[in-house]
Amino acid sequence: MTWVIILVVLLAAFGPVMWLLPSKRDRRLTAMRQQARQEGMTVEMRRLPKVDPLPEERVTAGGRVLQPMQEIAVYQWPMPRRLKQLPTWRLLRQGQGIQALPGWAFEIGKKPQHPQLEASLGVLGSVLAGLPEDVLALECEDRLLSAYWMESPGDGPADVTELARLLASGSRGLEDLELELEAKSEEGKI
Repeated sequence: MTWVIILVVLLAAFGPVMWLLPSKRDRRLTAMRQQARQEGMTVEMRRLPKVDPLPEERVTAGGRVLQPMQEIAVYQWPMPRRLKQLPTWRLLRQGQGIQALPGWAFEIGKKPQHPQLEASLGVLGSVLAGLPEDVLALECEDRLLSAYWMESPGDGPADVTELARLLASGSRGLEDLELELEAKSEEGKI
């Protein structure tokens, strides 16, 4: 009987400690984000408009229109230099805005009006085609190329390495385009 009491006391004492251990999902995400840091990327959480929200997420029972958002991990690749000649933009996969490339669209009302927009998108065509299906958006800023990634259960550190390769390739392409535009600008051709 004393053994049963001791066992119950030990379970009561160590039970809450077991709840503090990370889940399998938490360990997978930690491994993915650690791999991202090793590849030279940063990861942060941001809000992104839902591409295909449920009807109850669009309007309240009282008729007020909602802007459905989702929290998503953003894997950011730093640009080797600041892009001054190219626009800032964000494409959504299967978005309902203005189509940019097959399967990708600008957010509604957020297509940049810039003479080099088509050139910058052209450089990233192969990057967009190679992104995992659960990457919901790609964003180009003057210092970062960012992938908004859902980190689905089948994804792991090897997928992070492939994403880093794609973003690095896109970054090099944008840098080459930037250098070409700067050279033309200095010659007075733009």
